[in-house]
Amino acid sequence: MQTVVGVDFGSSRVKAAAFARDGSLAAVAARETPREQREDGDDFRVLPMLEAGQGAVRDLGLPPGSIAALGLTSMGEAGTVLRDGRLAQISFPAWYDARGEDLVRFLQERFGACEAAVRTGQHLRINSTVAKLGHLAPLLEAPLEGEFLGLCGAFAWQLTGRGWQDESLAITSGIWDSQRHDYWLAPWNLVGLGQVALAPVKPPGHGEPAAGELAESLGLVPGAPVVIAGHDHPVATVGAGVRPGEVGDSLGTGEALIAAMDPGLAADAAHCRDILLEDDKITFEVWPSTGRRAAVYEWLRPGLAMRTFLRQTGLDRSALEAQAGPPVPGRQLDEEMVRQMELGVPGDLAPNAESWGALIDHYVMAANAGQDRLRRATGARGTTVLTGGGLRSARWRRAKALLGRKPMVVSVAAETAVRGAAAIAGTSLGWWQTAETMPGVTRLGVGSASDIDAAVGLGEVRAGAPSDRDGNL
Repeated sequence: MQTVVGVDFGSSRVKAAAFARDGSLAAVAARETPREQREDGDDFRVLPMLEAGQGAVRDLGLPPGSIAALGLTSMGEAGTVLRDGRLAQISFPAWYDARGEDLVRFLQERFGACEAAVRTGQHLRINSTVAKLGHLAPLLEAPLEGEFLGLCGAFAWQLTGRGWQDESLAITSGIWDSQRHDYWLAPWNLVGLGQVALAPVKPPGHGEPAAGELAESLGLVPGAPVVIAGHDHPVATVGAGVRPGEVGDSLGTGEALIAAMDPGLAADAAHCRDILLEDDKITFEVWPSTGRRAAVYEWLRPGLAMRTFLRQTGLDRSALEAQAGPPVPGRQLDEEMVRQMELGVPGDLAPNAESWGALIDHYVMAANAGQDRLRRATGARGTTVLTGGGLRSARWRRAKALLGRKPMVVSVAAETAVRGAAAIAGTSLGWWQTAETMPGVTRLGVGSASDIDAAVGLGEVRAGAPSDRDGNL
């Protein structure tokens, strides 16, 4: 039996999953993301991450020559440099730490914050390649020279001998001009990266043929298309079966709200400019299967704040989940305190289950406000579709069911990020007309917390394992 395989380079795990033509999950495997904990943040070890991707595909246990296509997705900004046929080992600063913040301020002062926001769709920020690589470059023993490849691009190069990028990941460089559809090189050069070229950007769904011993050893059919599906949040949204006009709400370490933009609004340059200038928490990306403009509200980091609370108090998460009281409408905490908790700074919260519930309720209310802003920006009027590893939290599920925006459904789709990557790769074979029409997604309406509980349980049974994209909250 031939399958399509998706690979997701996440901040907690590197995962692979294989899907049959009927959309069913044939196999899934994961390895821990290689990273180093530092005083100033975490580093992702890029070459070991690529090895973990290879290992995850091997761990699927598929017969030789059974992978008909391979789709790749990853966190946005991380990658390495290709020079003289070799990938450099880089320990890449994590997207969620503050390194590169000084460069962002410098570039915004140099080019103007408004100009930067409009040109890059609000992506000239801390979690961008220009910020992280610009911070890293002067600290390395040897100067950076060659061609920058993101995690997906580097893995694709290993399997095809060719390097490229897709637009949804190019955007996360922080210098992609979403109006001109080209790189804005002035900031890149100004931070000392002028000797690092950027890989060419190809259309959505572009694939290159697999070739070489590594591809064969992983089980790819000779010439099987290797597709860079795109940035993990949009790809997971596609994998969850979210349709244009709806809002995807992915709960995890970061909570991302995403919607495709109404074509009329997307074509309205004045509207797009106004959104970017008036709302600094909305970014523009692209729907990875089509290239259609999308908007994302992704500034919430609930998993990081929860992690800080657990480390601060030393309390057991399962006990907190069981003991937390019912959700409280309108309950919100001090925003600056919560933001500091996302950065690892202990908050002024009592060490008990009531505080745990209050923290969760805060994020549900914050997500509601973000969703209202996102809908105004995109014109989306459809259902809210819940997905992601955060749904494993019973208390979070109750809060979403009771306090979240309706109408609401839970996507019962196993492994949404790798599924989305596989769906986009499968369309290149003609298996499905579009990635969104890949079979295998069930959507269950939410009227109460028990509805979400049932949907999550069904999803985990289908997956055979926790059905999350980034479950290390």
